[in-house]
Amino acid sequence: MTKNERIQRLIDAIPKLSSYRLQLVDKVVGVFQTPKTYSRNKGSTLITSQVLEDFGDVLRLHHAFSREPFSKDKFEYALERVLVESRFAAKLAARGSRGYDIEIGQERFSLKTEAAKGIKESAIHISKFMELGGGQWGSDPADLIGLRQQFLNNLAGIQRILILRALRKGTPSYRYELVEIPKPLLAKAATGRLEMKTESSQNPKPGYCHIEEGDDLLFSLYFDGGGERKLQIKGLRKELCVVHGTWDFPAIADNP
Repeated sequence: MTKNERIQRLIDAIPKLSSYRLQLVDKVVGVFQTPKTYSRNKGSTLITSQVLEDFGDVLRLHHAFSREPFSKDKFEYALERVLVESRFAAKLAARGSRGYDIEIGQERFSLKTEAAKGIKESAIHISKFMELGGGQWGSDPADLIGLRQQFLNNLAGIQRILILRALRKGTPSYRYELVEIPKPLLAKAATGRLEMKTESSQNPKPGYCHIEEGDDLLFSLYFDGGGERKLQIKGLRKELCVVHGTWDFPAIADNP
């Protein structure tokens, strides 16, 4: 459909809309008339100028109707759609696939989101990088070796890791950034320092894998022994990562 054909279809449809539907259309149009600031890393081959604009507009439309941060499933779907629109070869992983979420070109990506109330701009926290399935896990510190290996096995099945971070969440504006965590950085966990919290009352005992360079802590893996048995990434220094794009825009007031 050409641009003129699409415009004519909208013109023909508008008089037939109810009052409430007109309010919704008016709100959507208003989104595109509000000021915004998008920026991209000029070295990024993933976030082109068009992808930057299109993904930002999806974020703005979402927040025209919701105060909640963009969820992981919305992130996955929106990224695929805007990449396909820009003629990238992008395809979401089949539902239930482990490890990766989307294939872009010949690379498999893991997609994550971060939107905690206490989010820190300079440090990344992934509250659920993966589930920790079977294997020995009790109170023996040696059990952490197998848990770490589960993480490394998961990492082997992907090439790149992206995280969409909601740094500001309305009142009065929103700010998102898309950060790539270098896979070689995460792979340093293979030689990280393991620490089991043997004094914890949890069963199995939680533990850490601290990745350090000299006296500097780069990040930690946290083996959460709670009900979900999940692996978290804590305190990962953003300065070690690549910011592909940022999106700043005001919260949209309700139409009268």
